[in-house]
Amino acid sequence: MNETETNIIKCADALDELRKLPDESIHAVITSPPYNKKGIQEGRTQNSNQIWRKHNIDYASYHDNMPEVEYQQWIIAVINELHRIITKDGSIFLNHKPRRYDNQARLPTEFIHQTNATIYQLIIWNRRNSPNIRKDHLLPNTEHIYWLSKKKPRTYRENMNPNYITEVWDIAPQQQTTHPAPFPPQLVENCILLATTTGDIVLDPFNGIGTTTKIAHRLGRRYIGYDIDEQYTQQARQGLEGQ
Repeated sequence: MNETETNIIKCADALDELRKLPDESIHAVITSPPYNKKGIQEGRTQNSNQIWRKHNIDYASYHDNMPEVEYQQWIIAVINELHRIITKDGSIFLNHKPRRYDNQARLPTEFIHQTNATIYQLIIWNRRNSPNIRKDHLLPNTEHIYWLSKKKPRTYRENMNPNYITEVWDIAPQQQTTHPAPFPPQLVENCILLATTTGDIVLDPFNGIGTTTKIAHRLGRRYIGYDIDEQYTQQARQGLEGQ
């Protein structure tokens, strides 16, 4: 891809935009899709949820309440497009978390294994804390980063901070501002340094307020960011100003 096709942040639907990208054109994807927090509640959709709202875990415009089967099919389609567009030695870092449904912990591996991607390694993000949303089970302090690939990805582990060369990353969550779940900059930096080099293209199809694109730019990578919310898109663009 040439320079005019990169270093862009666009307000658009992720899946629509991914389908437009050429095969094997992206070196690394770093992203966290919506978790369908409301849609998984007891298997029915909800337009509002006072438990989540209390903890400021609502998006500005996206409802995050698909029927669960539809949500999983959508995520499978997204991952398959990401798998298509990464280079043969590229990487996808997909942040997700165990979810609760019908009093069970349901792991994202259930739908990831239905995609074309290979789980190269599972990274555990130890957030160290969690909102006390429910009191009938232990506090969920960790999330998963699924390192996905086609075959064997390029790696540059020697470029990483030595504190993060194990498969457990202790990183405090980013303080919430206008987005319910912003990436911590350290998490994004780890992924970029691990899987890319200067000039490579980094994509985040759920870019939110732009942590991925901002860190990619700072580290000398080209970037592409999509988000369906215009407010977040504007914040992401503003985050690049002055860099």
